[in-house]
Amino acid sequence: MLTQDRDIYQPISEINVTPFVDVLLVLLVVFMITAPLFTKAIKVQLPQENLRSSTVKDARKLIISVDRKGRYHIEGRRYPTKKLLPKLIEWKERNPQNTAFIRADKRATVAHMTSLMVLLKNNGISRLGLLVEDKKP
Repeated sequence: MLTQDRDIYQPISEINVTPFVDVLLVLLVVFMITAPLFTKAIKVQLPQENLRSSTVKDARKLIISVDRKGRYHIEGRRYPTKKLLPKLIEWKERNPQNTAFIRADKRATVAHMTSLMVLLKNNGISRLGLLVEDKKP
């Protein structure tokens, strides 16, 4: 496009971004509508694992058990959430690079597991493992 400035035509050196923004907004709306449909359409069968004979026997590893009512246990002793936190911090200070393992009853709720994982993560224990039972063929 040319403009008239003092009777001399000069090209406009600005880029018109309006069509570009329009296209991006349309694409955004399309992806926002279709993305939830894709996640609901995918059916997943989780794999079953045959475990090796190696078990967690190292004394430096922390194993937190969660029973079906959501109560936490370490080494057979029950810990309420308020008393669990000092025990976790003490373990982390002694073993900063080790993995904490969660051993949960299959009837424990996701809320119990999530709150434990958040508690561990917020207190600097980011290396987590989940213990499962060996499914023998």
